[in-house]
Amino acid sequence: MLTAGRSFALSILIVLLGGRALADTVGPPPRPAAARSSARADTSRQVLVTFTDEREGRVPVGELTGAYRKRGEYSNSTWSERRAAELAEDYGLLQRAQWPITALGVHCVVYEVPATQSVDRLLHELGEDQRVESAQSMHSFHVMSDAAQGGSGDADPYLRMQAGLRSMRAEKVHRYATGRNVAIVVIDTGADDAHPELRGHVTSTESFVPASRDTASDIHGTAVSGIIAAAAGNGEGIVGIAPGANLRVMKACWQSGTRTPDAQCNTFTLALALNTAIDARPQIINMSLNGPVDPLLRRLIAKALSEGIIVVASEADTPGPDNEFPASIPGVIAVRTASERTSRSAHPKASVPAPGTEILTTVPHDAYGFMTGSSFAAAHVSGLIALLLELNPDLGGEQVGALLSASEMKTGAARVSCIDACDAVARLMERPGVCAPVHPHAGAAPGESARL
Repeated sequence: MLTAGRSFALSILIVLLGGRALADTVGPPPRPAAARSSARADTSRQVLVTFTDEREGRVPVGELTGAYRKRGEYSNSTWSERRAAELAEDYGLLQRAQWPITALGVHCVVYEVPATQSVDRLLHELGEDQRVESAQSMHSFHVMSDAAQGGSGDADPYLRMQAGLRSMRAEKVHRYATGRNVAIVVIDTGADDAHPELRGHVTSTESFVPASRDTASDIHGTAVSGIIAAAAGNGEGIVGIAPGANLRVMKACWQSGTRTPDAQCNTFTLALALNTAIDARPQIINMSLNGPVDPLLRRLIAKALSEGIIVVASEADTPGPDNEFPASIPGVIAVRTASERTSRSAHPKASVPAPGTEILTTVPHDAYGFMTGSSFAAAHVSGLIALLLELNPDLGGEQVGALLSASEMKTGAARVSCIDACDAVARLMERPGVCAPVHPHAGAAPGESARL
């Protein structure tokens, strides 16, 4: 879950504009009407149907357009297209999209159910059809935000303003690891890969959102990417938790407006991104989003985990049926914001506490902003895992989870639990001396986090 915080350009604009928030000065340009209408499309009467096609193992996934797919290097098989049309005719449905999910060996079709039919009854009938492998409703997922909370004119060097990085003691381990060459897929909105902090670190951006190819103006994905892998030592502003990592950004979510990081996704776009991510074989998939339990996405995430991919997901402050997924999936590393409001006892699954309040990070158009929410806490943990995987590429998800669980510390006057990146690296390296003790002024009691 995401809460947008203070955004500002951290430049001469602050002086000229009286310190106004970035949301008032530097916003993404309006998207074309087609993209806006697509983002607002009602999917409440859409269903996803899968069936087995023996040809799927030889048919790669298609590239999407406003009509969801076009022919090219990747295409659907003739057999699957006939089967999709056959089901549409038999049940009186309208085809809206289709593509092969190679990771699961099935073909998936999105149908729209006419208003004269009951969606629940249709799903029951499809579930009884021997031709159908699975049938489900289309679900929506969100990265949520609140209003901006004011601005700041702090003129200190940007690194000193990175409270999240410092509270994790991540800067202390960059002499040992930077996440060099660790591959991370960020499934999110798009990201501004031309940002000075991300140029060369975001190796590719792909869009799975119909009629929304623009990624450079997407706020949420740009912010998440900066936390993970903003460049080190380039004289620009901030440094990521894993500045040596390689990011591949897959746009499965679209912004709700032009000047807000609020964004939404659905089963269709997330399934496309996950299938492509699994084929890409990254070491980490970051999903800073949440929504209801989704059977198709659960299967895809389970497939990713079985392939040895570590999946990191943000957890809502108060998890419930409408927002517990995908963090609730066994094996997924769930991350909550380290704060007094998000204690471990409030969460049904053991989750990792990480910085997610007033986090300075990248936003589009060469700017920076403060962001708050578990979306950004998850990004910190993905970066930390990249550091661990550089040191030991053979680490599995369970080993990583154990290291993270053993590396929590208490910070601040309220004694809030937070992950200690330096402790995690020290444990992995079996070198207790790699981290200096936390000074009491930094929030830990004398000697409390020095037991390495």
